[in-house]
Amino acid sequence: MQFKYIIAFCSLLLSTTVLAAPVPEPQVDADVSLARRSVTPHFTFTNDLANIVIPPPAPAGSPKKVVAAQEKKIKKAKANQAARVKLQDAASARVSVVLKAASAPLDLSGSLAVTVTNDFHTSKDPESHATFQFTAAACGGTCVGHAYKTASKHSPGKGQPGKIFSASHAVIFGGTDI
Repeated sequence: MQFKYIIAFCSLLLSTTVLAAPVPEPQVDADVSLARRSVTPHFTFTNDLANIVIPPPAPAGSPKKVVAAQEKKIKKAKANQAARVKLQDAASARVSVVLKAASAPLDLSGSLAVTVTNDFHTSKDPESHATFQFTAAACGGTCVGHAYKTASKHSPGKGQPGKIFSASHAVIFGGTDI
């Protein structure tokens, strides 16, 4: 009789030991781990891409002309803000493309605070670009970048989605033709 209990206890002990045995982790190839690197930008917008302040409604008891004028200002500000959001979305989409392309060469990963400082424009850089900045070790401080509306048509950097400059203003990404 006691023999049955001992056999049952031993079989339970054996099954729990097998279930609790450690399973070795599979080896991860270095190329696979680099492919998993991703950047998640969190955008803020300044200058010509900053959000428009919507004025408050007219105070209660205001004359009808004042209320109508204030409602007109509110409607105009909301329309301008809707247009501004479209510009912000376009700029942030292009900046995301540049950051994704630069993530491996610049060793960028994780969450990144990005400030988009200007809407698409031209300057010393003849390509139409949105200017952005962020902080990363690869730049030696603050990185400044240009995200092109379309891939670059000018050498050096032809075919690149944009350029990223170090704190010393040297091109550290996007300076070579594809």
